[in-house]
Amino acid sequence: MLISQYKSLYSHNRGVFLVYKSYNYLYNMVVPETVSRKVLESLRGIGLNLYERNLYTAILIKKVATASELSELSRVPRARVYDVLESLEQKGFVVVQHGSPFKYVAVEPKEAFENLKSNIKKEAELTVTRLEELKKSDIMTDLVALYKKDLKMVSPGSFNAVIKSEDKIKMQTKTLLSKAKIQVNILTSEKGIVDLKEHMRSLSKLKSKNVEINIMGPITTRNRKQAMELLPYANLRHLEGTELPVGKLQIIDGEHVLMGLVNDTEIEPSQEIAFWTQSPHVANELMEPIFKQLWIQAKDITKSGNN
Repeated sequence: MLISQYKSLYSHNRGVFLVYKSYNYLYNMVVPETVSRKVLESLRGIGLNLYERNLYTAILIKKVATASELSELSRVPRARVYDVLESLEQKGFVVVQHGSPFKYVAVEPKEAFENLKSNIKKEAELTVTRLEELKKSDIMTDLVALYKKDLKMVSPGSFNAVIKSEDKIKMQTKTLLSKAKIQVNILTSEKGIVDLKEHMRSLSKLKSKNVEINIMGPITTRNRKQAMELLPYANLRHLEGTELPVGKLQIIDGEHVLMGLVNDTEIEPSQEIAFWTQSPHVANELMEPIFKQLWIQAKDITKSGNN
């Protein structure tokens, strides 16, 4: 049985024992020591930083507390606790009780998550509106002029980068597809065929501009549906039984190359890596011959409609 404040006495055969029990002491053992890593990592996944995670779990335990109490419980430094609590208030995770001292009230988790979702939507909509306005403004003209100034003096081979994580690679793919004017050649994996569905709008736009699109990869029962959805926009070939000299490969207009460096079946999406270069030499002299040789070996799905 818990005893709410400092002490209780009880007798025993050999003397009297002083037992100290304090709720504050018990609470201090909770964050961050005994809140599960799974919970804290989940909160991290929705955008709460370390101090925000610790303070929010602390206030969930206390329900209502002062900044001083929450600082002690969460191990967030006193110098930071007020600005972190202000951030949590803005995100909809706590409510402030004005008084002396101020107290902070926990918002029930489901309601807090809905508050955060609503705030994210509003901020995203506002950002999109600002971006569209900037695209049509004189500011965009000035920015483009800055980029194009002396651009011809820079060697195309200087434009290259290693891109990490599936999301960033997909973003680069979208960018490259938007640049295509003549031809897009894509060699991809079983999973890559499925992922191309995210670029269907880009492929449709390219098709309407008469850009030639060639897609090649293993078509199986697991990705056949998505592969067939590509047929209206691309020449499609099934490739199997071939040890590929490269991973995923995209060649855009004989100028841009995006090449996967790892096997996407053996890693997490966040660990995927690709190399991008803007080099006509690499595209035409190195990568195009590989693609063309594999294209000859692959089975044409465009006409047969089956594998």
